[in-house]
Parts: sequence; C-alpha cells; structure tokens
Amino acid sequence: MSLINRDRINEIRQANDIPVRELANIGISRNRYYRYLNEENDLPAEGFISLMSHLLLTGAEINSELVNGHDTVEGLMGELLAANQAQDAETIKEVSRRSYQLFRNTMARGFLRVASLADVLHARLIPDEHAQIAQQILIDSFEAVKIWRAMDVALLYPVIAEVDKAMAQQYLSEIWTKSWPHSTMERLNAMTVRYMTVLLGRDDFDLASFKTVADWIVNEPKTAMSFAWWARLVSQLEYHNWDDARKLANQATELGMTEMAELSSALIDAWYKRAENI
Repeated sequence: MSLINRDRINEIRQANDIPVRELANIGISRNRYYRYLNEENDLPAEGFISLMSHLLLTGAEINSELVNGHDTVEGLMGELLAANQAQDAETIKEVSRRSYQLFRNTMARGFLRVASLADVLHARLIPDEHAQIAQQILIDSFEAVKIWRAMDVALLYPVIAEVDKAMAQQYLSEIWTKSWPHSTMERLNAMTVRYMTVLLGRDDFDLASFKTVADWIVNEPKTAMSFAWWARLVSQLEYHNWDDARKLANQATELGMTEMAELSSALIDAWYKRAENI
C-alpha cells in the first residue's frame, strides 16, 4: 500500500480543473499518470515535486492532505516515541523505513528528521555505526529552526547530550522563554535535567552555564506536581542534601516513574562526583 493517498491527488487535480494532458508539460504522460494512480509505478522525487507544484500544494498541505493514516510527521513521531519507551527495536526500524520513503516521495524535511531520530534510537538498542550519520543530520537540522515547536523539542530531547554545548545552551534558552502544553513541559524538564548531567560530567565544567540551567529548573512556574518535584530535587542538590535527594529519586522509582527515576539518579551521581572533586 502506498504511503501517499493517490486517489486524493486525482481529486485535487479534478477540483483545480487541470486536464491530465496538461501534465505532459511537466514530464508526466497520461499513461504514466494513471499507472501512478493505480500504484503500478512510482514517480521519481523530482516528478512528484513537479506534480505537487502544478497542483499548487505546499509541503504542509501534502502532509495533511495526501499522507495516509498515521503516516504524518506528527503521527510517525508519536509512534516512534511510544516504540522507544517500549524499547521495541522492530517498530522503531519500521518507522525509520516509512519516514525515509515519505521523505523520498515528498522531500518534506520533517520526515527526514523523524527517520534520522529513529535510526539514532534504534542504534541505542542494536548498535549500528551508520547511525552517527543520521544523528548528525538531525543535530544539524536544529540550526534551521527559527520558531521552536513541540515537535522540535521532542526531536531535540533524545540527542541533547550530543549537541555542541554552546548550541545546546542557545536552544534551551530559546525554548525556555515559550509557553508549552503539559506534555512538552514534561519533556523539557527531562531534557534540561539530562543536559545538567552532561554539564556536570564535562572536563571543562562551566559553573556559570550550569547555574543558569539549574536556576531555570528551580524558578520555572510550578504548574504541575512533577515540575515542583524537579525544582525540589535540584534545590536539595544545591545545598548538597544528598540523602534527601536520593529519597526523592526513590519515590519516583516506587511510583513506577522509570524515566524520572533514572534521570534523577544520574543527576545526583554526577552532582555528587563534581562536588567531591571541587
């Protein structure tokens, strides 16, 4: 089954009063067009782009109008995050395959970013040296972000530890200034804690940068219990109350909040080690 709704392409062509014979002007013959609709062949990327342009469809409209079922950027991302949480390597690989196919069909970079993240996450379960290329493609893509969206935050979170320190600090500073829905704030808190842990482990530890990150966690609006929990944990660590901090981490474990427990334990260990070496 095609990932692109080809019947919808024909409906849009008819709605725009574009005769099939006119497609010959962009290199698509009548025979080739109908074979494409019947899924007897595929168009090369340049042919698909020319067809979409002729139909006056933007990248966003292609994503919303033509992509089948859950195979939108957002749908694939949701499926990927769920598969990663379940450590389902097979589904992660399948999301990668479908995302690359959609990227080849549409040239929409959102699909390439999801595919790249899928390759990175898959390699964390089943090592693959080629995933380094996908990781760099994903990391480089953030330089083009002008307005941060929830999707960008979700893409950045798994690779924040691999991003250049100056760029990571810049990205977080921009993201922190925005208002986000609860689920994105949960992810932003976790990403910030993960980045704090990275800073603590660096040989060139920068206290000023670290304090900026810690201050955000402590001073952010406490609009949910988990946000207040992270603020309390960081406050305990600032005063080197190691036992109280570990009690909080244990509470997360007891409540079955696996990711929160793992992130907090890693942060406590890194902070304690840094404090002992000062």
